[in-house]
This record gives sequence, structure tokens and C-alpha cells, in this order.
Amino acid sequence: MPSQWEKPGVERAALDGDTLQCRRVGTQEALRAYAPLLDFPFSSPPFWAGSWRPTRELASRSVEADRARAETWFAADCMRGKGYERVAPKA
Repeated sequence: MPSQWEKPGVERAALDGDTLQCRRVGTQEALRAYAPLLDFPFSSPPFWAGSWRPTRELASRSVEADRARAETWFAADCMRGKGYERVAPKA
């Protein structure tokens, strides 16, 4: 089970609100950071000059995976900035 965010004295409703806000921040920051690559025409023949199609698809998926990792990182940074820390789930 994944770790959870926790901050002493914070109720569940506040945690949920902060989590949602930080997820939005993470999405916005990741899109801003990866905007030039997300619109890149990975499928356009002029760029790849007839290169093998799986190579083009792999490049596109790699950019999306990097963007998703950045989104998670930005959201976690936001939560840490609000004073939360990751803890192991309670059994």
C-alpha cells in the first residue's frame, strides 16, 4: 500500500483539500515544464525522415512518462511546502 500524507493537527477534510490543490499545482507545473515537448510532432515524417514507427511512439510515450513523473514530484513538493510528510500506512 502506498504511503500517505500526514500533518499533526490537520483534519481529513483539510488534508483532502490540500491534496487536491497540490495535485492541480503538480499538473499545471508539469504541463508548463513539458509544454514544448507535448506539442512536438513526434509522428511527423519530416522530423523522423521515415524512421521506424515504434521509435517515434516510444519517444512520445517517454515524454508523457517524464511529464507524469514531474507532475507527481511537483505535487509532492507542494504538500511538503504545506508542512505534510509521507508516512507508512497504518495497518
